[in-house]
Amino acid sequence: MKKVLFLALLVLSLFATGVCVAEVPNLKGNWTVSWGGYDAGVGYSNATQNEPFVAAITEQEGRIFSGNLIYKNENGTTASEGFAGAIGSDDKSLYIAEVNEGYSLGSIVSEDEIELIYLSSGKAMSVGVDKLSRVKE
Repeated sequence: MKKVLFLALLVLSLFATGVCVAEVPNLKGNWTVSWGGYDAGVGYSNATQNEPFVAAITEQEGRIFSGNLIYKNENGTTASEGFAGAIGSDDKSLYIAEVNEGYSLGSIVSEDEIELIYLSSGKAMSVGVDKLSRVKE
């Protein structure tokens, strides 16, 4: 009898506190990226000096996602660089690795906004603060 009463109280307390399983955010789609940063040997730059680029998240399975950064090279041609990332267990933290080099750490600010801090070490050291805004279709 004590076990049944304890189990019933546990279930009631879970309902009373509103415990529920949160949905993993859906990041698929296109995101415009504005940024500011610093590159070794170049100095400071930002999206007003350079064209913003697009992060296209094309696949997502649970908390893991992948896609491409699409941007224009200095010669005006369009280039693409792959990336993959993970959403933290808090459903807000983001961890991203780029194909060529570098990592981004950040958070989901809202359904349509992400903030990332980009880091790349070595002789071509680079840091940046990126703001991603979902492109509404």
